[in-house]
Amino acid sequence: SAPAVSFVSIAIRAILGRHCIVDISASSPPFVPQVIAHSGWIFSWFLALMIHYMYIQARHSYDHHRTQVGKMSFTKEPVIVAAAYITAIEATATDLLGWVPLAYRCVGQYLPPASQASSIPLDNIDGKYTCIFFCGNFGILLINSSWINIDGGKKALDMLEKMVNITMMRGAQSGGAVTFEPAHYGSNIDSDVPILKGVRSRVVNAKRTDLSKGVRRKLEADNNTWSGNLRGWDKDEFNSNSSGKRLVRGFFGHTRFATSSMATMDGTHPHQWSKRKSHRVYAFQSPSASHLAPKPQLMGVENFITHNGDFEFYKVNGEYHDTEAIQDWLTRTLHEPMPCTVDSAAIAGMIDLLKCQGCFALSARYALCFSRSLSFNFG
Repeated sequence: SAPAVSFVSIAIRAILGRHCIVDISASSPPFVPQVIAHSGWIFSWFLALMIHYMYIQARHSYDHHRTQVGKMSFTKEPVIVAAAYITAIEATATDLLGWVPLAYRCVGQYLPPASQASSIPLDNIDGKYTCIFFCGNFGILLINSSWINIDGGKKALDMLEKMVNITMMRGAQSGGAVTFEPAHYGSNIDSDVPILKGVRSRVVNAKRTDLSKGVRRKLEADNNTWSGNLRGWDKDEFNSNSSGKRLVRGFFGHTRFATSSMATMDGTHPHQWSKRKSHRVYAFQSPSASHLAPKPQLMGVENFITHNGDFEFYKVNGEYHDTEAIQDWLTRTLHEPMPCTVDSAAIAGMIDLLKCQGCFALSARYALCFSRSLSFNFG
């Protein structure tokens, strides 16, 4: 039944993923989020105290029956008690004190943490909201040009460094970010679809170094001028100009804890499978180009991804294929060698294959790869 399936899903997430997702109906009383949020740490402390009591009783019984090995119990092991208390402390830090980024999300609306949820009338909320934990992805969009032209982007990089410092709590072995800038300054101002290029900066952390400072230094080395300002900070492309158009600078990154592979540079995010290539692209997706007659524009195409999780299989033409088969398939379809063996890199390859809007050559490749009659063979 549905309740049984829901309970199993919650149990699996709690045991394997150390988190749970609970959907709360909009008609629920306002105290429900608090009850759910606080029940976890209260139960954890109850369980820890109960295991500690069982440990004391087991040790006392074992001391009086040393010859009766059969009476020994796992509860006499101190490591069990330590694990129970660690779990309780962790639950207190996250669910009670909110030391881990925690938010409640509603469809189309942001809600504050559970400690403030009672102040929000649920009658005004359409749908459900869900408790979610953030991952190692981070990013910043400098929509206001003042973030760049006042101090050359130093304050923006300060904020980015702080973001990396926070996401280091879920992984600090390596990290990186990518940004986009004009391929050639001075030639994009009057263009309806500016030609951009990606600049990727990645760092593998040393034993006793701060990853956030390492990523900051690498970003500055790759994107700053000799004066220490972000490249293009005083250019028309990123500031108000006579054309009435300007670009928005952004940085998108990820910090990593290698769970199934070594922390190496090629396994560090952001990932890219295919190198930048020039294609003729119709700018259908650009609102600023909607008034133009359809015509292709030669531009560089490249994709970067940051990803948290596992990529274990993909469904092609009704059949599921594991990561190794997908990696081999991507090598043959994209005509690019596999950049590294981590599964996230294969996601970058799939984005190269799937993202084809407006380009005849990329769309034709997509059709060939996913057509049942013309699809490339696996194996």
